[in-house]
Amino acid sequence: MQESAELNDLYVRLCQAQSDGDYSLFEKCFSRKDGVIAIGTDPSEWWAGYDTIAKVFKAQLQEIGGTQVLADTPLAYSDGSIGWVAGKPTIKLSDGAELPARLTAVFQKETEGWKIVQWHFSLGIPNEDSVGETLTTE
Repeated sequence: MQESAELNDLYVRLCQAQSDGDYSLFEKCFSRKDGVIAIGTDPSEWWAGYDTIAKVFKAQLQEIGGTQVLADTPLAYSDGSIGWVAGKPTIKLSDGAELPARLTAVFQKETEGWKIVQWHFSLGIPNEDSVGETLTTE
């Protein structure tokens, strides 16, 4: 396993594409192979298959205009034809409010380059809010 500057750069470009509402980058980056999945922050955001993901991402990028996704420096690694990133971008809403987020993506090297096969974007919820008590986190 080795650090991947290429996947680090792709992560930053994907965050910027979300900020810009640039659907074309997502259209190019998601795999069209069976098994591709994307999971979002809302409990109903669980999408399987390229066509479904493409439809929803295009709609949501239009719907959240003015929202920015500010990239951090992620962990980005590859091992042969498999790669992954894990980052903590910040969502900046149009009213200026900022939300800490988490983004993980698994990539597979295909003929056309790195393609997303698994995407998970979430907002962290404190344990106190989700299970009603403080748990060890460090």
